[in-house]
Parts: sequence; C-alpha cells; structure tokens
Amino acid sequence: MVWSQLKRRFREYADGTFPTAKKLVPECLDAVSTVNIRRYFQHCWRYMDAYKRGLNVKQAAYAVKKYTSHRRIPQGVMMDLGVL
Repeated sequence: MVWSQLKRRFREYADGTFPTAKKLVPECLDAVSTVNIRRYFQHCWRYMDAYKRGLNVKQAAYAVKKYTSHRRIPQGVMMDLGVL
C-alpha cells in the first residue's frame, strides 16, 4: 500500500528522465505520512487476524470490510460468516 502511494505520487511528478527519478524517489518516500503507514499496517493486521481464525479469502475480505476494529476481527462477524 505504501508502494502504490509512492508510485502514484512519482508518476504525477516524473518527466521520464533518470536524474528527475533519482530526485523524486526519496521525496516520494518522505511524502508517505506516518499516519498512512499505521493505517496500512492496521489493515494488513486485520487480514492476518482473519486468516489466523480460519477464514478463506472471500470471508476475510468481508470481515475486514464489515468491521474495522483495532487489530482483530470480532466474534460477531465470525458468527455472521458461519465459521463459529
């Protein structure tokens, strides 16, 4: 997710030359805020929690979209999916 944000910003300002690219990469990396990095981490953590609980890909995507708690998927969502 960080990489996609970096690529999007890089493509906005790139002119196709190597010297510009060398200058832009560190600037684009610095432009990704700590808040965004934490949000990306929490998003990935919820997927990891869903997979640890035995959900398949579609169930995990539903659970992560349905519930955005801090670092876990609740039992209620697990019951909605019929896993418990």
